[in-house]
Amino acid sequence: MASLHLLDERRLVQAAAALWDGGFQAVELTYFAVRGNRWLIPTLKEMDLLVAVGSITRSSQVREPDVIGADIVATTVTAPDVVLACEEADVPCILGGLSPTEIWRAHEMRPDFVKVTDPEALGGSHYAGSLRESLPALHLVGGNMPLHGYLSYLEEGVEVLEFGGALLPPQPTLRDEWVELSRRAFEIVAARKSWKASRRQDIEVTTRRSRVDDQMSPHQGSGDDSAPNDATPNSAPEPHDR
Repeated sequence: MASLHLLDERRLVQAAAALWDGGFQAVELTYFAVRGNRWLIPTLKEMDLLVAVGSITRSSQVREPDVIGADIVATTVTAPDVVLACEEADVPCILGGLSPTEIWRAHEMRPDFVKVTDPEALGGSHYAGSLRESLPALHLVGGNMPLHGYLSYLEEGVEVLEFGGALLPPQPTLRDEWVELSRRAFEIVAARKSWKASRRQDIEVTTRRSRVDDQMSPHQGSGDDSAPNDATPNSAPEPHDR
């Protein structure tokens, strides 16, 4: 997912089109970008993009006409009323936080995902991994991902990667800058696909090895112990009929 918070409305559609060309499937806009621009969400969804609206702080904003139609609602604050409003609207919700306490509080409110807003500031993927160890049921979004080293977050169990300022040129206006944005997006998508494929192969190899180990290990009751009692040397002979 790409966060388009740094772009003005005039460049949003161009950026979304460039990201779509590169293979991205979701973008996040700010509430302030869609407010008063009711055409924006439908336009991006026509590109087959999932559209998230971020910077939501109150439940009433979830119900506003300019926000209705969003596929995801995101907030950087732990707002339980926003979670309830998303449940009523049947829209997935992402709550944000950074510190372990903030992440725990967000998780307790039972959103669909919890976003670590800037994990690089607190140790990167190792920090994300420590959060997953403490809260195994946590569905994490990694925010503000770097252009290099992001695959380590997938290794730690982060389910969604969100790219922001590192992915987007500061103020793209020239055609070459949009082409560069598509190229960066393509590299990220290709790297993730390659990682998923390698993980699938690892799982298949592990499964095959497990099956071989099961076949090679002695079955319960095998060996001498499996012989019937009347066939063992120490068994007493049955008396003959006289």
